[in-house]
Amino acid sequence: MQSIGQAVLLSWSIPPAATFALALTALVYLRGWMLLRQAGLPYLPTWRTASFLLGLLALWVALASPFDTFSGFLLTAHMLQHMMLMMVAPPLLLLGAPLVPLVRGLPVFAAREFAGPFLNWPIANRAGSFLTHPIVALFLMGLTMFSWHMPVLYELALASSSWHEVEHACFFLTSLIFWWPVVQPWPSRARWPRWAIIPYLLMGDLQNTILSASFVFLDRVLYPSYAAVPRLFGFSAQQDQAAAGAIMWVLGSMAFMVPAVVIALQCLQTRRPQAETPARRREATSLDTLLLVARPFASVNQYLRRRWNSTRMEVVSFLLLFILAGVGLAHFASAPSDDDDQTLRLHHRSGPFEVSVFAPPGDLESGPASFNILVQDAKGAAVLTDVNVHLSAQLANNERQLAAVLAGNENSENKLLQTAELDFPSDGEWTLDIAVQQGSNSDHFSLPLRVVKPEEGIAWPWPYLVLLAFSLILLSAYLWRHRSAKAARVEQPVSTID
Repeated sequence: MQSIGQAVLLSWSIPPAATFALALTALVYLRGWMLLRQAGLPYLPTWRTASFLLGLLALWVALASPFDTFSGFLLTAHMLQHMMLMMVAPPLLLLGAPLVPLVRGLPVFAAREFAGPFLNWPIANRAGSFLTHPIVALFLMGLTMFSWHMPVLYELALASSSWHEVEHACFFLTSLIFWWPVVQPWPSRARWPRWAIIPYLLMGDLQNTILSASFVFLDRVLYPSYAAVPRLFGFSAQQDQAAAGAIMWVLGSMAFMVPAVVIALQCLQTRRPQAETPARRREATSLDTLLLVARPFASVNQYLRRRWNSTRMEVVSFLLLFILAGVGLAHFASAPSDDDDQTLRLHHRSGPFEVSVFAPPGDLESGPASFNILVQDAKGAAVLTDVNVHLSAQLANNERQLAAVLAGNENSENKLLQTAELDFPSDGEWTLDIAVQQGSNSDHFSLPLRVVKPEEGIAWPWPYLVLLAFSLILLSAYLWRHRSAKAARVEQPVSTID
């Protein structure tokens, strides 16, 4: 039997698509880093690579750890997740100077035909300059923080896994924009003098303080969902809200004030910073051994280049890698969503038990349906993990009854919940029966369910449609760019010699 602490630490909800995308990003960055080191460029020391990889790890922990699993039960867990997405991962990623390594790590054809032209596109440059202007970045950060913490949008994110992902994307992207002027990753140029970043950070801290103080001092529960769900660790929704505000206040202020102090000390220094040592004088590190591992593949690359011309090889390798990466990402994105789409359907106390049942909202469709059950002690509300929970269902008028199924936490992301799946063969008015037993204590709970026929229609594989649309955009950009270049060459005047 697991203890409560062990169950919490084991409650990871690993997102397949995000994990695949982050791993792919790490590989592209490491490939670009190795190629730049081979070229002898000194501006990318090992600590920047470590910072970028730590940023990816922080982003993955925010999305996969118990912070995400318990975000629907505890505002404190949700707030810690937001701190990872906004205050930890973005500055670490930017300290890795990711622009050049990521472009260099792409296949040659992709870097030359898509990434490079896009970064040099005047519209993209103007949009990037506008978004990373300190005033715009400060405004976007504050707008995102205050908007998504409004009860209407926050409840929307709690009720839907899709909107929850949109919320996370907004927090992460606007935080990248906010931290851009602070870190100023190479090769970008600062828009303001360095000393002006200090009041910029202080204004960001002021926004964070105003929002966090509202959580601490508000005398009512701001989000009804946290007042409705069962309390897991003995403190009320009001105490949970105050603790979340304190976390946001303390950790957020540290994230803003520490770089402000560092920048102030840098501005007070009178001597010039020394340039980084050239690459040929760098000390050997464990990561440098990766260069030795990559050298045997050079002979294979030379052989392929002799058999094929370089352009053909670049196109074929790009297409193969693009198809593998795109199909893999679309496959993982098509995986069923997590428990975020389940809602509280029953919360009842009877005898020695307090039982909460989570299921998909609204009417269930005939077929398999998953149920999560939380069993607590009726007196102290302590979570009980050493109980046996059996689920069965019966159609109205005793027409049909489903056999009992034993629930367990093996397939549950939240290890405090007991999970079971029932297959409803037909529509109608069903009654779910939950039998709970702990030693000599036992009790039964009932939940009426309405099961309907599945809606007829085409289930659109939207990840593959997005992949197809993105492929068409790349193809159109390639054709348009080369047609424009060809037209420019034709229109050039031909010089004549008299």
